[in-house]
Amino acid sequence: MPMDNIDRAISKGTGTGEGGALIEMTLEGYAQPVSPSWLAPVTDNRNRTVQEVRSSFTKHGGAMGENGCVSWMFKSRGVMSLVLKSQRRRYE
Repeated sequence: MPMDNIDRAISKGTGTGEGGALIEMTLEGYAQPVSPSWLAPVTDNRNRTVQEVRSSFTKHGGAMGENGCVSWMFKSRGVMSLVLKSQRRRYE
């Protein structure tokens, strides 16, 4: 793999690279057993994120829905952020 590709991937991952504009989107579906789910991910690659979420739903017996299929059941009350163990050191 060319060193240029490695450097570009590292700079994009650390947020110092150019491009990579973040997109906020909403995804809806039904998790197993038929519990409505409404997600609001922020991503730099819409297609990859949709495919990963669809794969997770399918692996666990759920299904993705179309826009509006469950959003009418939810009201935005706050934001929940998750920090992975691998990222914890960055925030301390």
